[in-house]
Amino acid sequence: MLGWVQYLVYILSFFFPPIGLVTFWVFSGRDDEELPMIAKWSLLAAFIGVVVWCIVAAFGMAPHRFLWPGMGTWR
Repeated sequence: MLGWVQYLVYILSFFFPPIGLVTFWVFSGRDDEELPMIAKWSLLAAFIGVVVWCIVAAFGMAPHRFLWPGMGTWR
C-alpha cells in the first residue's frame, strides 16, 4: 500500500526515534493488514536507533585518544 514511503518511515524512525513511536501509536490501531506490520518495524527501528545512539554516545568519544594518543596535546 505505501510502497517506498514505508522505507522512508523506517529510515526516519531510525534517525529520529520519536517519529517511530508516533508511527507505532498511529498505525498499530488501524484495521488494514499492512499498517500494523509497518508500526511494528518502525518501533523496532526506533529502538535500534536509540541503542546505536547510546553506544555512540558512550564509546564514540573515548576511542579517539586510543587511536591517536597525540590528540589534545597542542604545544
